[in-house]
Amino acid sequence: MRTLVPVVIAGLLWAAWLSSASAQEAESALPASLVTSQTIESKIAEAQAATDRTEEAKTQLIELYRKALSNLQAAKDNAASATRFRRTAERAPAEIQAIRAALAPDTQAAPLDDLEADANTPLPVLEQLSQKEQADLTAANARRADFESRLAILEQRPAAISQRLAEATQQREEASSQLQAPTEDDDASPTFAQAHKWVLETRYVALSTETTMLEQELSSRPLRMQLLEARRDKEEAGIDAMGERIQALAELIDRKRRQAAQQATIDAEQTQREIAGMHPVLVEWSAKIAALSRDVSEMTERLQAQDLAQQNLKQLLEQIDADYQDARTTLESGEVNDDLGRILLQQLDTLPDPRAFVQNAERRQAEIADLNVRRLEYRAEARRIADTDATIERLAQSLQADASNEALKARLLDLVQQRQEQLDQALETNRLYLDKLRELDRAEQALLSTATEYKAFLGENLPWLRNAKPISLGDIRGMPSQLRDRLASADLPGLPRLMVEQLSYSPAFWLGLIGAGVLLWRRRAIIAAIEAIAPRIGKPTTDRLGHTGWVLLLTLLIAAPLPLLLAITGWLLQAGGGSTVLSRAIGASLLWVALYLAILLSLRAICLPRGLAAVHFRWPERNLMLLRTQITWLIWPLAIAVAIVHFAIGLNPTETGGTLAKLGLLLGFGALSWFLYRVFHPRRGVLSHLRSGGDYPMVFRTYLLWYPLAVGYPLTLVALSLTGYVYTAEAYSRIFMHTIWFIVALVLSNALALRWLQVTRRRLAFDAAMERRRAEQAEAQEHESADETGELQFEAPEVDITALSDETRGLIRILLFTGTIAGLYLIWSSALPALHIFDDVILWHETITVDGTEQSRPITLGSLGLALLYAIGTWVLADRLPALLEIVLLQRFKMKAASRYTVTTLTIYVVVAVGLLLVLSTLGARWSQVQWLAAALSVGIGFGLQEIVANFISGLIILFERPIRVGDAVTIGDTDGVVTKIKIRATTIRNWDGKELLVPNKEFITGRLLNWSLSDQTTRLVLAIGIAYGSPVRQAMDLLAEAARENANVLDEPAPTVIFETFGDNALGLLLRCFVDSIDLRVSTISALNEAINDKFNAAGISIAFPQRDLHLDTIKPLRVQIEHMERHSKVAV
Repeated sequence: MRTLVPVVIAGLLWAAWLSSASAQEAESALPASLVTSQTIESKIAEAQAATDRTEEAKTQLIELYRKALSNLQAAKDNAASATRFRRTAERAPAEIQAIRAALAPDTQAAPLDDLEADANTPLPVLEQLSQKEQADLTAANARRADFESRLAILEQRPAAISQRLAEATQQREEASSQLQAPTEDDDASPTFAQAHKWVLETRYVALSTETTMLEQELSSRPLRMQLLEARRDKEEAGIDAMGERIQALAELIDRKRRQAAQQATIDAEQTQREIAGMHPVLVEWSAKIAALSRDVSEMTERLQAQDLAQQNLKQLLEQIDADYQDARTTLESGEVNDDLGRILLQQLDTLPDPRAFVQNAERRQAEIADLNVRRLEYRAEARRIADTDATIERLAQSLQADASNEALKARLLDLVQQRQEQLDQALETNRLYLDKLRELDRAEQALLSTATEYKAFLGENLPWLRNAKPISLGDIRGMPSQLRDRLASADLPGLPRLMVEQLSYSPAFWLGLIGAGVLLWRRRAIIAAIEAIAPRIGKPTTDRLGHTGWVLLLTLLIAAPLPLLLAITGWLLQAGGGSTVLSRAIGASLLWVALYLAILLSLRAICLPRGLAAVHFRWPERNLMLLRTQITWLIWPLAIAVAIVHFAIGLNPTETGGTLAKLGLLLGFGALSWFLYRVFHPRRGVLSHLRSGGDYPMVFRTYLLWYPLAVGYPLTLVALSLTGYVYTAEAYSRIFMHTIWFIVALVLSNALALRWLQVTRRRLAFDAAMERRRAEQAEAQEHESADETGELQFEAPEVDITALSDETRGLIRILLFTGTIAGLYLIWSSALPALHIFDDVILWHETITVDGTEQSRPITLGSLGLALLYAIGTWVLADRLPALLEIVLLQRFKMKAASRYTVTTLTIYVVVAVGLLLVLSTLGARWSQVQWLAAALSVGIGFGLQEIVANFISGLIILFERPIRVGDAVTIGDTDGVVTKIKIRATTIRNWDGKELLVPNKEFITGRLLNWSLSDQTTRLVLAIGIAYGSPVRQAMDLLAEAARENANVLDEPAPTVIFETFGDNALGLLLRCFVDSIDLRVSTISALNEAINDKFNAAGISIAFPQRDLHLDTIKPLRVQIEHMERHSKVAV
């Protein structure tokens, strides 16, 4: 490396001289007749000082001068750059030769010769040297990265230079034409004409020097690239040498630390042996010192392991990064063949598993936390014993009884000092180890980031690359011999012995075998149990959702025996200690076959007659027969195909299964395509009966889109596999099967949700009918009047079960549709690079603060779509969720209407608030950005929206404080009625005439309100009765009290009272006061009491007074009286 130092110094001196020489040469490169910058600057000064021109003319003239001055400066810069390029090209060969000579192996000194350290160098000096080398290495890496960046720029420069050369040449010709053309404005002053000429001349010269500079740059580019490559190689050589020196220093430091730790441990153990049998305080301290010495020694050993792990991570990161860059460069070149896909697929298989990094990070975080706690303990103890004398005095108190006190004190002093030194060493070792752990964590994060990025890159590009040759007849003919060779190399003769060893001695296998046998033996009993539950379904008194859950469990047990046995066998063959490639391939295929058989056999069991789908889901029998038949035909071709494909891939992973896997895909997907064709046929399929119902319009509107796609997609995957795109077919087939199973799960979830809704609706309707029957029976027993005029005005609103069920069914459909979209996106997003294009369309940026630093985060078109989904989801939940809550609260908690209304309304508010926050957060809105809008809204509220906000806040107070509730009978102002709705702005009150009145919420909070049923439903009835003069008052009062006591609705406490209130004009006034326990009974009780009073007064001969008037005739004048006889039609006058 010493030979490189003169080269570097000479390069720096040459660069400084070249800069000054380029500037001088640039001045001489311009034409002598060209105007100079000094002349133009003097003209600018004259124009600014001139008084005979208008300000506009002066501005235009100065602008022209400045353009000419700018062009002149550009010409100088271009000439200087051209000179620099030329001189670099002239001197590059010599510098390249010098660098290459210095890098020759025979001229390079050994990297460790410059290392001024050996085994006798103190540890602090070694650590300082290591830190210096690390800093130099960081700087060298930065310089190498700069060279790489400049080389990448030079790689792209020819195209840009050629384009700019063409543009500059055309612009120079245009400037030359303008110079040769006569001046169009003859009225222009000579000063302006001269300025225009200077602009054109300097522009022409600037463009000329630019073309010269670009040509020089293009011609010198190869030499400059070679020079940059040589300088990069020089930096790489320096980096390699620094790495070796750092490694050597690390070994020396590690050796020193381990030696010191081992020596400290030996000394501590020797001290412990010497103190054994002495005072307990000394023994305790010696034991603590020995334990801490062992901890430090162990930590020192682990430091070396961390260094080795970090070095391995660094090498793996460099390898993955190099593979990534090579793959990107190769794909960008467009010159690829079939082998590239195979190579990239192998690299994809060798990428590290991110889950292992996550587990390592969790363990590392736990270890860091433990080290921090131990450091805390060490620091606390170090502070406690920092004062040696005070520590000795404190500990000496326990040594007073010994005769040899001074000797023990001296021994204790040595122990305390030794403990102090060990604590310092432990803290330093812990600090180093923590630093190593954090460095290892950063290295793993960098490796994980690079591996994840490379995996995503491969995932986007591998589907479009052929990774195998197209299948041919020769491949099919040669497949048996290839299969025999692979089976022979995989130890096929030893497979039976291995299976016997793995299976016969495994309790899990025998338990699985016994369980499968028991389930097969009890199959008919399980089916009978399912059929025994069928008569209970559909009856309100016996139907329960738990029956459906139990039948679902029994149905899964019917399908369980064979998948259970295959899964246990495959797991044992895969996980066994002596497993081979062949046994692992067979085990993997058995596991996949078990999974597919479990799903298909369960679906067939669900479709059994009088089973889950027929009785509980009410699916048509014709559809169930079709599904049973088609699933039976599909099971074994698909299971055999799955076994073949996964066995072939496990046996020949490098070629993704080869020809055998392709034929397996052909068998499986051919059968699956036929199954989908028959099951979803537009006229004979399982969905044909839904066309007329209109339940799922979206399904049938898109029928012509998804039906051919579903049938043709498996065949497309087979074609891709046969043509060599095996990875594409395998990856997309897995996604396609996930999609099918996801849709099956959605269908079953929808059926279970509708089943729950059906059971709930039937139960609620039955409970409502029974409640009505009990009410009718109670009314008949009490012989109450059937006339209930006005009574419904006070009853709590009845639950419209049909409307709630329809709304809940709509919510289920919307949730099903939303779940379908979300699930399909999650399944297909990793395989459809087109979906990621929305994340590349940046709409705007937002500024966020991360760890105290501001960063810019882009808001993309994908963010806008996500915000739209949030908004739609919020709207759907706010619109449909209340009906579902109403059913749940009514069924599970038996809440009153007012309480249910409060819960549902507050839920809507919460849903809207959360949805709004999600939308704003997704779009990048922060409080710091909308606070001015909030301030403006506050001003608007203060002036124009205060009433609306007041009503909204009042509505919240009403919902929380509940001064009124839905169903309460209230009086506000001159309006009496029942509260029917409490909305954001106003509350709806229905009066006794059935008219609805909207009252602003503010009126209930700030005004006077009479709530007849707020805290106590008990209300008083006052009946005024007038009896004729001369009637027996005491008897009438007794009859009134008797009528009140006989009425079942009248409360005994407070007791009814009757008073003789007044002597009226026409009657003696009596008042009956009594109480009923509910506002709902008010009208019916008043009617019943009036009827009873009337009957009792009639029986007693007491007349209820009515208004009477005396008629006095004026007899001063004669009266004319006329008597008419209607029969005779005659008149007699007197």
